[in-house]
Amino acid sequence: MSGPSVNRRLMLGATLWIAVALLVAGFVLTELFRNHVEISFDKEMHDQLEELLALAGVDESGKPVLNRHPAEPRYNRPFSGWYWEILSADQTVEKSRSLWDQRLLAPVQLAKDRETAFYLSGPRRESLRAMARTYTLPDAKTPIVILVAGPADDIRRATRGFAGTLAIALSLLGIGLIAAAFFQVRFGIMPLLQMREELAQVRAGRAIRMVGPFAAEIEPLADELNGLLDHNSEILERARTQAGNLAHALKTPLAVLLNEANHLDGDVADIIRNETAMMNDQISRHLSKARAAGSRGVLGVRADLDETTLALKRTLARIHEDKNIELTIHGMEGLSFQGERQDLEEMLGNLMDNACKWAKAQVRVQGRREGPWLLLSIEDDGPGIPENAMSDVIDRGRRLDETTPGSGLGLSIVRDVAELYEGKLDLSLSTLGGLSARLKLPAALQ
Repeated sequence: MSGPSVNRRLMLGATLWIAVALLVAGFVLTELFRNHVEISFDKEMHDQLEELLALAGVDESGKPVLNRHPAEPRYNRPFSGWYWEILSADQTVEKSRSLWDQRLLAPVQLAKDRETAFYLSGPRRESLRAMARTYTLPDAKTPIVILVAGPADDIRRATRGFAGTLAIALSLLGIGLIAAAFFQVRFGIMPLLQMREELAQVRAGRAIRMVGPFAAEIEPLADELNGLLDHNSEILERARTQAGNLAHALKTPLAVLLNEANHLDGDVADIIRNETAMMNDQISRHLSKARAAGSRGVLGVRADLDETTLALKRTLARIHEDKNIELTIHGMEGLSFQGERQDLEEMLGNLMDNACKWAKAQVRVQGRREGPWLLLSIEDDGPGIPENAMSDVIDRGRRLDETTPGSGLGLSIVRDVAELYEGKLDLSLSTLGGLSARLKLPAALQ
């Protein structure tokens, strides 16, 4: 089972990092904006503190008084959220009309030499942002505390508005970054896709090596794969040569024995001829299996069905020209077998030759592709085979009619070679009246 693709891994990693980075950026920017709004809010209250200090004075008895109230209308509307208060010895000296009959209680200890900003609860339990400072007026008996407060909800509302706008902006930015990462990843893995395409061309038999140029990072891998392909081809060719040499070395002495047996008479001569013929057939059969086993799974091997069947048709027409058989071929165009042409010729040649031997006047060869498989049928209008005997004729060396020329190993060889390619051979009755041989073989990649 294959693991997650490189493309998916890179995209998942990029998406997670972009999401985390944007979330952190959104949080940091929102906090910075809130701090900025607080600073602006505090600056406004500082200006109001300065205004109230400028309006404060001392009466003849040394008590602090306010010469007049600020003209800001927000301080005159009851419970508007904007308040100010002047205290002396913890007693209210003056306060804004917006406070009505309430007071502002500072929850913190105020510093004497600087302004203090803090949050407190307002007359209606609302959250307020307040600023206060202690001042000492000339000729005053006690210092005064000036406290100014405004609605903290203004800060939160501005922050929420900024956060909403920022979320939309960051979402659009995230989509853009993910799209850019997608194209970057696709562009980055293009050399791998190119290598996959080249390997597909080799596996389909349209090329014998991978052709570059490849990216510098994967060029050594391509060179190693090409070297492996070349090595496999050399090993296969060497094995075929050795198998051919072995066949030649064995068949020559057998031919000599058979020739000598033809000059003899009696039972001994018959035994030599029969055993020599059997040995020759067995050599052919096992060499066919060895060749097919060596070719199975090799990248780049394929055989064209149309070309192979037409060549076999021409050969069989000369061999059986005295029978004047009508041999028709249908549906082979565009079909290719994923294996060696020699193996395909051996399988189809045996089946077509067998059909021509038994046919009265007609042999029909048909082919089609079904998923990853080729389904081939060879039918004739001959006498056929009884259904209970069809499995027997595929057995090794079994022949139903000893008068017909041949070793009886043809169907067995076809079955063995087909099974080496994970295919199979089935026999049944033909609609033409004779035998129908159905061959299932792997189809080459398109």
